[in-house]
Amino acid sequence: MIAAYLDMPYIGGVSSIEANGDSATVNKEFAGGAGAKYSVSMPFVAGVQSAPKPPRYAPVGKVRQMAPSATVEKVAPSGDASSGLTFKKMAPPVVTGHAEMIEGSSKEVAKKIVELLKSKGLA
Repeated sequence: MIAAYLDMPYIGGVSSIEANGDSATVNKEFAGGAGAKYSVSMPFVAGVQSAPKPPRYAPVGKVRQMAPSATVEKVAPSGDASSGLTFKKMAPPVVTGHAEMIEGSSKEVAKKIVELLKSKGLA
């Protein structure tokens, strides 16, 4: 979103960046440990992947146990906002639909996904 606002290229999942004059070499990580190298013109926006250890997640049971009594504290922004961007508002996302779980063998699921994409005009 920031890259689109600034009209700059964006690369996410970046594990390292090497600047070379007016361009940079960017290492991007993918799921399963795969990676790729990209060359990109500067300036650009990078989503940095910076985790020395895999993320730890709270057990679902504990989250459900705490959910009824959990509250979200509203705090005012602080610090120097020298970027020129202005905070306008923040709100929970609007629910627009629900996920559909597709069951069956991998071939059946793939076939259903292709049919779904075709019905939406995306394939």
